[in-house]
Amino acid sequence: MIAALLAFGALQAAAQPPAFKLIRADEDYGYLRDKDRTGLDPLRYIPVGTDGYLSLGGEARLRFDTMDAPRFGVGGAQADSFALARGLVSADLHLNPVVRVYGELGLHRDLGKREAPAVTDRDGLDAQVLFTDIVPSRAWRLRLGRQELSFNATQRFVSVREGPNVRQSFDGARLTYAAKGAKLEAFYAHPIAIEPGALNDSHNAGQAFWGVYATLPGGLDVYSLNLDRDRVRFGAVTGDERRRSLGARFAGNTGAIDYEVEAMAQRGRFAGQDIRAWGGGAGAGYTFAAPWKPRLSVRRDLGSGDHDPTDGKLATFNPLFPKGAYFSEAGLVSWSNLSAWRIGLDATPTRAVTAALSHTDRRRQARPDAIYLQPYAVLVGAGSAMAKGVSRDWQVDVAWQVNRNVKLSVEAVHSAVGAAVEAAGGHDVDFAMAIVQLRF
Repeated sequence: MIAALLAFGALQAAAQPPAFKLIRADEDYGYLRDKDRTGLDPLRYIPVGTDGYLSLGGEARLRFDTMDAPRFGVGGAQADSFALARGLVSADLHLNPVVRVYGELGLHRDLGKREAPAVTDRDGLDAQVLFTDIVPSRAWRLRLGRQELSFNATQRFVSVREGPNVRQSFDGARLTYAAKGAKLEAFYAHPIAIEPGALNDSHNAGQAFWGVYATLPGGLDVYSLNLDRDRVRFGAVTGDERRRSLGARFAGNTGAIDYEVEAMAQRGRFAGQDIRAWGGGAGAGYTFAAPWKPRLSVRRDLGSGDHDPTDGKLATFNPLFPKGAYFSEAGLVSWSNLSAWRIGLDATPTRAVTAALSHTDRRRQARPDAIYLQPYAVLVGAGSAMAKGVSRDWQVDVAWQVNRNVKLSVEAVHSAVGAAVEAAGGHDVDFAMAIVQLRF
């Protein structure tokens, strides 16, 4: 299989266009209009009318997972090994400089999974993305329809959810203004509810996500993100959640030092209680002037927990639509009730290969609150143990960008349980994952 993927990638040797983007809808092949089209360029640029074009693309991804103790073995969870297969095909039609229609069909399957598939494991043939862009000027764009949302490279709290099989998309509207190095985005959307059948995914009318995100010159972002959810549960309480999040992010570098910090405060109401929560992360790295460009980094991540479930306030942080692989692909770490330190060492042995070794120490931020898995699923209920230690993780990641089209990734995690999980009957976890991804 790998040999076939390498042979397919060789078709690109004659012409190397820009690297693929995480959100394929952000790619623009209009530059091919006045160029000789070689390799797969005839698929990327098909002239339409006098000033339009059609671009075709796609992805085939196969992910292999093995874990000896899902959920740390709590509740009798058994070892499992399985594969996740994703297929995507896209069509990007630029009718003219003002009107664009983009669509992406996806088919997702889990293969050999012992446990019942997760919601994000399986979906029949369905529209992953389907929107219309109206661009009245270079500065303005209105996007209407099904789309993926991402506002910064870190993707802490709004992510396309690349790791799981089915990515996160929304039905809604987004207005973007970009000029002079700044960008302002206002949006209103409903997350997609995944149904296992074909052509039947629709948005979740019981959840609304809306807000404003501003990216300013100099590395500063400020934003307001709002999430309304009906009939959700925190602890033993079920009710409607109206959560308002204000945040800021600042990132940059000075010579060999890079840094990034993000903080979010949350207010609102849940089941008659006031919401008083917060979360964020801060990190810095130093890249050495040495072979392989080693980078040593440290990061601190925090998400509030509820210190007193009886005080009429909900203090558990809601990470909204987070990037799960921000921590690891194992799915064992959530932002809710989190206190974590991470140290890491990254290297680039070749231009195409990256490697990373990291250690994360994870504890509960509030003893009386629960222990959560991604994104905020309860592993151990509130008050079940007063210990804070959750896990100590060692992690190795290696990625090889074979060529523009083919990428191979592997990850291995050993998670040693802390006292809080051990008291609930949990034990150490070994996890490994490999991904073969082809894009065209």
